[in-house]
Amino acid sequence: MYDVIIIGAGIAGATFAAKISKYAKTLLIEAQDYRKEIPIRTNVFPEHNRPFIKEEIDWDNKNIFPCLHTKTNYMSDEFNGVIDANEFGIPLGNICHTENIIIELINQFEQQGGTFNSSERISKINRKSDSLEIINDKGESYNTNLLALATGSRGFDLQRSLGFETPDHYTGALIHLFGPEDKINENLEYNYVFHINPKISTNGPFYFNKGKGRIATGFLGKINESKEEILSKLDRILKNYKPIQPFVNSLKYDLSSAVVGEISKHPIKSLSKDRVLVLGEAAGLVTAFFYEGMLPGVASGDIAAKTIKQLLEDDCNFSRLELNKYDQEVKRVLFTYFKNGNALEYLIYNEGSHVKSLWRLYTELLKENKLARKYIYEAYINQDLSTHNTSNDKYVGEKWFGKLPALSKITLSPKFFKALLM
Repeated sequence: MYDVIIIGAGIAGATFAAKISKYAKTLLIEAQDYRKEIPIRTNVFPEHNRPFIKEEIDWDNKNIFPCLHTKTNYMSDEFNGVIDANEFGIPLGNICHTENIIIELINQFEQQGGTFNSSERISKINRKSDSLEIINDKGESYNTNLLALATGSRGFDLQRSLGFETPDHYTGALIHLFGPEDKINENLEYNYVFHINPKISTNGPFYFNKGKGRIATGFLGKINESKEEILSKLDRILKNYKPIQPFVNSLKYDLSSAVVGEISKHPIKSLSKDRVLVLGEAAGLVTAFFYEGMLPGVASGDIAAKTIKQLLEDDCNFSRLELNKYDQEVKRVLFTYFKNGNALEYLIYNEGSHVKSLWRLYTELLKENKLARKYIYEAYINQDLSTHNTSNDKYVGEKWFGKLPALSKITLSPKFFKALLM
């Protein structure tokens, strides 16, 4: 019998495992073969992530954080809206080689007595009167007092079987470009590029995350778009899309190594039921506009660990009422910060003819307006996102609206008004 079983060893599951295994007999299960290799990922890791993982990870570990994040470029077809940390103070955060942070978390988990089963798929979960039975695809079973689902967008059948909703999900493509470090730095001065073009996607950005010796890039496809269609489109963009050619010049990529899979967003209504929690992307805890999943992953893992530690000390039964403390804390810590992403998503991610011009004006605003840049910078470095100042977001929105031509103000004012109320 385990106190806690966690299904999924991504950033949310691994964070929760490393934290809760100090206090509970814990089993971590991952469907992929992490003993052989953890697929590489290159992510931005803003300063606002630090509080949720500061005790587990060395911020100066260059294997995990190979370089500082000092420059973000919100890029349109005409303007670069650059947030440069050197203009305001400390770095925005770090760039993360995410496979290495997961390795470190799993190592800590095992050193603390946790059991890690890699390359194991769970096919069924049965509720008992006083526990849960977890059954793998070989018919082997485990029993636990508490189950945490941290399966990203890969375990929706399990979620549904336990009565949970599933978040909205879209098919995305990710690929890494490789080259000499000096060439990468010559090509791309920014650590993070965030670009909107509705012809590429009406669901999300085209982005670049610059790591050490590699750059991650990708986009979100349409719902139900096939893997072949998405890969073909990604290849065409990398070879022919003029705005990004300076970034990819002379770098190499292997299309067969591209990852195509579901990406979730929009939080489900309930994150817990009797004896079960849902963490991270599985719960739709991804920022709606920016698709920032690392923050909600480490945050939900940290919040879950603090909640369960207290319940263990109180000798509770992990009832829905008791676990609701996790739901409440996730919403308190993250949902104020999420409001800005919800508003931007509403304005930008659609098929309207205004999208491209709106994004152009947004990037022009950031280029021209120092206070707007400062407010975005402050969101990167805020150590307590529950205190995120939404009036800063409204200021940026009002200045953005003010740049619209007179006719556009008339037609788009209802959308901006609704966005400001989100």
